[in-house]
Amino acid sequence: MCGIFGYMGEHPNAAELVLTGLKRLEYRGYDSWGIAVSNDGHAAVDKRVGKIGDATTVLPLSHMALGHTRWATHGQVTDENAHPQLDCGARLAVVHNGIVANEAQLRHALSRAGHRLRSQTDTELIAHLIEDLLEQAPEGPERLLHATIAAFRKLRGLNAITVLDMRRGEMVAAKSGSPLCVGYAESGFLLASDHAALLDHTRRVCFVRDGQAVLLKRTGARLFDMASGQEVSQEISTLEWQLTAVDRGSHPDFMTKEMREQPGVLRNLSESALPFVKELAARVEHAQDVYLIGCGSSGHAAHAAQYMFASIAGRRVQYVNASEFSHLYPFLGPRSLVVALSQSGETVDVLDAVRAAQQRGAGVVALTNVEGSTLWRSADFHVPLRAGPERCVLATKSFSAQLALLMLTAHAMRGDLDNARKSLCRAAEDIERLLSGPAREELQSIAQSVQAHDHLFVLGRGACHPLAMETALKIKEVSYIHAEGFAGGELKHGVMALIEPGTPCVVLALPDDTQSDSLANAMQVKARGGSMIGVAPEPLPAFEHTIRVQDVGPATLITASVPAQLLGYELARLRGHDPDMPRNLAKSVTVK
Repeated sequence: MCGIFGYMGEHPNAAELVLTGLKRLEYRGYDSWGIAVSNDGHAAVDKRVGKIGDATTVLPLSHMALGHTRWATHGQVTDENAHPQLDCGARLAVVHNGIVANEAQLRHALSRAGHRLRSQTDTELIAHLIEDLLEQAPEGPERLLHATIAAFRKLRGLNAITVLDMRRGEMVAAKSGSPLCVGYAESGFLLASDHAALLDHTRRVCFVRDGQAVLLKRTGARLFDMASGQEVSQEISTLEWQLTAVDRGSHPDFMTKEMREQPGVLRNLSESALPFVKELAARVEHAQDVYLIGCGSSGHAAHAAQYMFASIAGRRVQYVNASEFSHLYPFLGPRSLVVALSQSGETVDVLDAVRAAQQRGAGVVALTNVEGSTLWRSADFHVPLRAGPERCVLATKSFSAQLALLMLTAHAMRGDLDNARKSLCRAAEDIERLLSGPAREELQSIAQSVQAHDHLFVLGRGACHPLAMETALKIKEVSYIHAEGFAGGELKHGVMALIEPGTPCVVLALPDDTQSDSLANAMQVKARGGSMIGVAPEPLPAFEHTIRVQDVGPATLITASVPAQLLGYELARLRGHDPDMPRNLAKSVTVK
């Protein structure tokens, strides 16, 4: 979740460089930020609560700096608890992503040893651990490295840490779980928790693997295996993303930009994804049992795919929320296949599920948007979403890409890829229609009628059941209106008690074998005073408002997901919320 950005090199104003890097990481979710630089062998620190967007810093000139955007876990949101955290002598500055599970024991031991603990964070404990171990480490060019590795071994849980030594002019990072990568620029070396933050400076990147540590000096970067302590070779990748891909350009926000990019993503996948989906189709066909896993929007895409494989390919696959997968993995074996969905490729619950599956001998396929991510490197086979960087916390184009790839895969199993590709291109055209003109004006009018309500419900059947949950998620995470998605058949099993006169209710009534039952549900809610909003190919008597989505064949489910994005966006705008960074949320969920 949090963001790390560090620099070591020849640039004279490292603090300014790191500040810009942290702004590239805003999407990860945070409530405070901070930067540390070296000032005569001691740390000079600027730490603040709040947004970093328009911030400036007046830290001293320095050739090295370390910064962080914090999403609070241990300790309240205060300047004191913001990172970087320092040791007793302000020689070491430490930033940290993750949670130290044995924080209470370490805090007690360090307090008894006489360390002055100034914050409530688990991160500060790491600085004091390294402080002690640095005194004990043998003299030599790798002294800070050895002390950091020794401290890291004392931590329980999945963590990524970086320490900047103001006296030695060195930076060391170590990880297990949370992402880190090293960038190689002309002016020096960079460290970041997301390679997209490095595009201002370089496209040459080394992804640090779990169990590895990196030592940065102004003269070079070295990679080490923490188990053996031995130096290992660096696998340097060249990033394909362009800098313009991570800029808003002329768009008012990233959410608008990314919604508008969806038609292009679908057209690109209809042409470029065929080798990947054919291979995935073959793996699904040959597996004895298949599990689709994901969290949040990726979970909803996986859930919808369960219906796609059944109706299109006649193949039974099972969706499981990744955070609950541990209750099923004992049933896995060498003939099992786990298809893991994650936009970032760093979702901790997905990665835990993948590790458990691999321990049982199951095969793993990754559908992820970030090539080189932990999930990408862990999988036996990977299918790239190729949606381009997604900076808004809400999933839009990545969700559409996941649905598109899984729909193509189901059609590949049926031997009907041409029809699926044509459907994707028609869906792209319909999404363009939804994004502008009368269709957008109708959505704005609906948002006006809904904005004052505290509750909203969404009903769907079949593949529209997970789409109903995705619709509710889009609305509540950006507008903060309480929204819930239900299977239409559950309406009379308790949900109806929540309906009051005027309660807005969205009904997904797509042209399939569930439409008549969905319309019957709509009439039942309307009879009790509900305000009905339909997502359907044409206006119907049950609905006061209709968001029209054309019947484009098997990709209609993709076009039907876009009204939720637009409705959520318009509600956020009307209610004065930032659509890119909803409160309390982060794009990459790397802690449990």
